[in-house]
Amino acid sequence: MAMCSYVEKRRQRYYFRARLPGEMAGMLGRTHVVGSLLTGDSRIAKIRASRFYFVLAGFLSMLSLRMRDNAHSSEMLDARAAALAQKAFELGCRYEAEQERLRQRHDAEREQLRRHCEAELQAMIKNMQREWQGGAPMPEVLLLERPAAFQAEAQSDMAPAPPVTMTPPSVVSCSPAWHTLRAAFLADKPGLTAKTLWSYNQAFEIWKKLIGDKAIAEIRRADVKMFADHLRDRPNARGGHLNYQSIERSLGHLKIFMAWAVEAGHVADDRFGDVKGRDKTREERMASDSRRAFSAAELTQLFSSPLFTQPAAGDDERAAAWFLLIAALTGARTEEIATAPAELVRVGEVWCLDLRQAGTKTRAAPRLVPLLPELIRLGLLDWAARQAALGRSLVQPGQAKTAAAWSKYLNRYINKHVGDAPDLVLYSLRHGFRQMLRAAGIHEELANKVFGHETGTVGAGYGRQLSALEAKAFVDVVRSPIDLRHVWVG
Repeated sequence: MAMCSYVEKRRQRYYFRARLPGEMAGMLGRTHVVGSLLTGDSRIAKIRASRFYFVLAGFLSMLSLRMRDNAHSSEMLDARAAALAQKAFELGCRYEAEQERLRQRHDAEREQLRRHCEAELQAMIKNMQREWQGGAPMPEVLLLERPAAFQAEAQSDMAPAPPVTMTPPSVVSCSPAWHTLRAAFLADKPGLTAKTLWSYNQAFEIWKKLIGDKAIAEIRRADVKMFADHLRDRPNARGGHLNYQSIERSLGHLKIFMAWAVEAGHVADDRFGDVKGRDKTREERMASDSRRAFSAAELTQLFSSPLFTQPAAGDDERAAAWFLLIAALTGARTEEIATAPAELVRVGEVWCLDLRQAGTKTRAAPRLVPLLPELIRLGLLDWAARQAALGRSLVQPGQAKTAAAWSKYLNRYINKHVGDAPDLVLYSLRHGFRQMLRAAGIHEELANKVFGHETGTVGAGYGRQLSALEAKAFVDVVRSPIDLRHVWVG
């Protein structure tokens, strides 16, 4: 809804601004009446501005009467001056002196009236602002004292206006506590994953400890900065401090929440998005991705470990072996493999891993991934059929594991059988798959389509579904960087 014509916003505060009539502007020496409404809430500003307007209208009506009184006084002075002029003509040089004295008296009376009106106007503004600032209820009518000389004519020329009752609501009483809006905020974001939802709630709980039940309308940029400073100084579980990415992620949650609150009209925009967390340390600036791809030697060492060379002791070992093979030869994310269905999809002549439901990381994550010939030769089709017959997902053993449990288990396995390097983890297999696509000369758009990356280009929006020709071209050229003929997965 548009603001009133006599309300304007300056920075984060609303002001009342109204033009004075020409003759009154000349008397008061100003063209406009301007006063702060002492709020950044547009709804309260409208209420207070309406109150200001009614009071100002009454004041201007009274001032108009005074100016008519003043004009009448001027006519009397002019008549007296004319009589004195006749007398001065008769009496000679006394005329000029008397006329100047009358003019000075007239100017003095006019200046006194102007100062009196100016003082009343300023008192009116300060009185209303004091009432708003202190939270006291407003009087029904703001009466302006008038000199006794003007009372009689004012009563005859203008009937008294009925009292106007306008009590602006208190900001605190009508503004809910910020944390009571969490449910409404999250309801507007139904696409959040469980992990992201947990991250949002964790950030909200930390902020609640810092600012308590503060009303949403009272939150300012300093409150968000307080949260950023808390994250900067907060120790992590390993005894150090939170890394830059963790701080930016949590701070970003609060910025998004406050942007939603501004859009919903709960709070005035205090440039919450301008709040910055700490800068990167020198080590963080110099470091790139903390994970790297397996070298060919490390990959050979991994696929020569007991899971791939010895008979499996049970479903858990077989599922773990397939998990590592699928991660290395499809580039799928850990959470995608953990929830991928056992039913494979055929696109033309090519079997594909179905991640259309399991892929949730980005808009491009729901996809089909062509299965390379090495996976088919190792028996993935038979394993998938067996899992489907048991009513399980693709890599679900007898006792299901979450993506986090798989990541923890397989990272320990890699540390034990390949090397305990902090940059060599399960996710490193996804890095290696991207290198396989580059080495095979796969076009960037097809590589992103299979890899599940969103590029944002116009071309990527066309033909989003994997075609049979694309799947065939993919499996014809992409190959594992090492020989897997020795692998045995039972």
